Amino acid sequence: MANLLRHENGNRPPITLHVERDGHTAEVGVTGELDLASVPELRACLLGLITDGCDDLVVSLEGVEFCDSSALGVFVGCHRRLSAATGRFELRRPPPVIRHLFSVSGLDQILNVTD
Repeated sequence: MANLLRHENGNRPPITLHVERDGHTAEVGVTGELDLASVPELRACLLGLITDGCDDLVVSLEGVEFCDSSALGVFVGCHRRLSAATGRFELRRPPPVIRHLFSVSGLDQILNVTD
């Protein structure tokens, strides 16, 4: 099952969330800027998947151009929810600038970040 969600974000390009789901596993491809204006859409998508029984969740970040602390909070929240339920949360293919953000924040030691 695939869904494509777009969130218009003022004059900036929209955030796009492409969801591929197979049973309890889902991959969400994210494109655009993750900031205070777009993060509610991301949060709703990811928490909706978790609430609906997805316990193996991969978020592909290769199309993310910017990420602020509100998005980091969503990632930490998803990680905590799934870890508490013996699930898996993975952040895949972050661009170098986003990978650096995980590194300087120390979240690369907590979150499952892969290339």
